[in-house]
Amino acid sequence: MLERIVASYEARHALQQELLQEVVVAIWQAADNFSGDASLKTYMARIAQNRCVTHIDKSVKSPQTIELELEHHDTVKAGSTEDQERQWQQLMQHIRSLPLQQKQVLSLMLEGFSYQEIADICGLSNSNVGVLINRGKATLNQQLGQGAL
Repeated sequence: MLERIVASYEARHALQQELLQEVVVAIWQAADNFSGDASLKTYMARIAQNRCVTHIDKSVKSPQTIELELEHHDTVKAGSTEDQERQWQQLMQHIRSLPLQQKQVLSLMLEGFSYQEIADICGLSNSNVGVLINRGKATLNQQLGQGAL
């Protein structure tokens, strides 16, 4: 779950791994603060989302030179077909191009979180989550040229 959330914010594999490490450290540091008000999965996703947003904010404030990666890295499960991998990479590329709130709610929706859990993680209302998901889906469908996501 954490790898997929990170992949929805960062395209380059090396930076994904670095960001994932930051997320895991942040979760470890915040473990004592877990009160049990929400599920552990929701708590971890909220920390991951916040860390990813901070990462985006830092990268916007201090742009870095883009390094080309010569190695091919898989971000989908082993055993998947080339076509599935290509589709996954294309979806992640389009999700990364969405506005921040749409990116947040769609990445959490793809992880199987309910509207209420997404609202809790992002600090939104249920209806706002629904609106953002519908707008994000419409944008993705338009970009991908498909009927329904």
